[in-house]
Order: sequence, then C-alpha cells, then structure tokens
Amino acid sequence: MDARIIESQLSRVGSDAYVYDGERVFSPVRCMISHLWRRKSTAFEPTYTELGRLSREYYLYIGPASFDILSLSEDAYVIFAGNRFSFRNRDAVTVGGRVVYYTGILRKTGKESEDDN
Repeated sequence: MDARIIESQLSRVGSDAYVYDGERVFSPVRCMISHLWRRKSTAFEPTYTELGRLSREYYLYIGPASFDILSLSEDAYVIFAGNRFSFRNRDAVTVGGRVVYYTGILRKTGKESEDDN
C-alpha cells in the first residue's frame, strides 16, 4: 500500500473539507467523511449518556498522508457539507514505518455557523 494510491483515490471519490485550528484555516482537504450510524458510539466519549437521551452523531474521517491531523490542537474542527465536526479520535495508518493515510472519529457539533458544543 502506498500513500500516493490512497491520495489518488481520495482525489477521485473524496470531498473537500475545511479544517480550522485556532487562527489557522487550512486549504480544502480532500477526504472521505462517512456516518457511523451502526457503530457503538459509547466508545468515542469518556462518559456515558443517560438512557433515552438522543445520541450524538459520529463520522469516520479518512484523509491523505499529506495532511497530518495528529499535529492539530484539541480545539481543531472540520467544516464539511455545512456542518461542523470536532475530532474525538485521531490516528495514523502506517505501513513499513511510513504514514499511508490518517483516520479519525468526528462528532457532529452543529451547523457551520454555530459554536462548538
């Protein structure tokens, strides 16, 4: 597996997302963001919600090796399709010691213009 192959596929099937980290705004990042509606979401939060409460919406982020999401601060957020997301988990997928792509769990925190919860 090669990072160039992943980046090539993301350029074909991915979508543009904007990443904000404090005062910095990164140019559009070509990535895949998909809803995790079948996953158990309790693994993504440090505390459990009360029984019957509305669950939060989680998404899987897959991004290119050329954009290091591990170097972003905890306050970083993503704007995608008019919605705002915060990172819950971030990880680098490596092969032979080289980063091939980045993956993360995003939590939907509102619309693009709303403050982060």
